[in-house]
Order: sequence, then C-alpha cells, then structure tokens
Amino acid sequence: MPKPLISLDIGENYFDPRDFVEATVYGEELGFKRLWFGDHFMPWFHKSDRSNFVWSVMASALERTKKIEVGPLVTVPIGARYHPALIAQAAATLDNMYPGRFLVSVGTGEAVNEVPFWNNEWPAWSERMERLAEGITLMRKLWTSPKPFKFEGKYFSSEFLLLYTKPRTKMDVYFSAVGEKAAYGAGRYGDHLVTLSPGNSAERIRDVLLPRFREGEKDAKKKKAGTLVVHIDYAFKTPAQIIKDSGHELSAFVEHAVDVRTPIELEKRARAITPERLSRFIHSCKNWNDVIKVLDSYIEVGASELVLFSSPVKKEMDAVAKNVLSVF
Repeated sequence: MPKPLISLDIGENYFDPRDFVEATVYGEELGFKRLWFGDHFMPWFHKSDRSNFVWSVMASALERTKKIEVGPLVTVPIGARYHPALIAQAAATLDNMYPGRFLVSVGTGEAVNEVPFWNNEWPAWSERMERLAEGITLMRKLWTSPKPFKFEGKYFSSEFLLLYTKPRTKMDVYFSAVGEKAAYGAGRYGDHLVTLSPGNSAERIRDVLLPRFREGEKDAKKKKAGTLVVHIDYAFKTPAQIIKDSGHELSAFVEHAVDVRTPIELEKRARAITPERLSRFIHSCKNWNDVIKVLDSYIEVGASELVLFSSPVKKEMDAVAKNVLSVF
C-alpha cells in the first residue's frame, strides 16, 4: 500500500501573519511537502483576536521557501467575498510565480465569512453549491482559454473575459465535501475529494462518500480518478477535558455552525457543546500510537493525503514531524 502524504493545516487564528510565514519556512525544513491555511474574513471564535488575509500570507510564504506547496483549505469562489474570476486570477498569478507549488481547494463557505459581503443574506446550501460548480467552470476556462470569451451562467455572466497572466502548470481543484451530495459535486466539478474526520468515519467514506465521488467523476466523463484527502481532528484529551480547558474554541463543531453569522455568537454556542457531540468531531487519543492507528484506518479506505492540524508553533510542528511524518 502506497504511503500517504502527511501535511499540516496550520490555521489562521491566534497568531500574527508573520508567524505563519515563519512556520512555512520551518515546515519545509522539517520535511513537510505541503501546508494548508485557513481562509477566513472573521475567525471561528471572538477571542482568537486574529484573522489574517491569507492570500497575502501565502504569497509571502511561497517567496520564502523553495519546494513546499501551500494552499487555502478552503477558499469560497461563490460570488460574495470572492468572485470566481478573482480567485482564478490570484491562483494563476501564484502558480505563474511559483509553478506547481500553489494549491486550490474550494468549498461552499460559512455565513460568518460570507454574509458581510452579501448584504446580510445567506443563500441555502443548494444555491451555494450551484454557485460553486459554476464558479469552478468559469475558473477552469479562465485558466485555459487562449482567447477572449463570453460567459453566460445562472450566477456569473460577462461579455468579455480573458485571463492574461496564465498559470504555468495544470491547476487541480480540491473540493471540500462532508455529505454525499457534496461528494458527488466534488467528483463532477472538482479533481480531488477533501473531507473531515471523524465527522466522516473511514467506513462512511468508503461506503458513501467515495462511491458518490466516483459517480460524479463518471458522469463528468473524467479520464483520471481523483484522490482522497482526509483532514484529521485529534486531541490527547477526553472530550470533557477539551471542553473544560478550551470550550470557547470549539465553535466549528456546534450544530449548524456554517449558518451562524458572528464569531461572538459562535463562541457563545460553543460553550454549550456536550462531550457526546464533540466526540463525533475529534478523535480522542491517548498517545501517538493511537493517532497512527486512526491514520491507518483512513489509509485503508484509500486516503492518499492526511492533513493534521497544527498551529504555527515549532513545538507542535516538531511533534507531528517526529511521531507521524517519520512513520510515513
């Protein structure tokens, strides 16, 4: 069985922009081949007191390094905060400057980041998925069309479009999906499937998400099968201990978190999260051997990349490098 790529999600909260740049440099020194960054306008919880514009951070990180790949996990080209043509241009520019080192990962977004740019509206998931699919179609055409073109879509239209600065390499689209409908969309419109663990167990990925992803690929008549990327959330504490020590930081795990509009409200709801609910979203591990067992379970169902969370702190990055990167 091929060994998976081990990468890091170094987030975007609690730290200044320069800390993430230095963490990328250090990650390359440790031997990581890929780092992912959060792309948020506002943070998941109010007390984080930070929310950097990640595109500026990623450009600086790429300039300071030589080989490591970076990308947002995820960006949201659905027409509120970001028009898909803008993301296409930004990604193409970075790939033009740092060929093959910039990654594009997309999703349908969260209200806390998108509503401020949408006149306080928040479309249903079905509309956001339609917008994302159409946005990806537009992005691909901008990356590849050598001539000006007219684009007429349901959500995005223009009489004249041409991306004058093209990417130097083929740009794949990593598509974030938690449910089976989104997994189908990932196969139909994206190139690779990204999902969350343990929000999706290895068995559910194998039996539900991957079949739907492959179905989408088949319907799109893809010639090459995409890969599976699994983001692993884990902790060396019980759910009860996590809630006691850092309950306000658990906003991403509250019910309907993607529909909550402010960091203050997210943080408030996080304080009411129960150990039972939290156990559905974080692997509680006693030691690094437990973490390896968790990773193995996802490798067995076909994961080619495993993303582990680490803040941009050397001690935490060292621990993952020593105990996980060295194994795989």
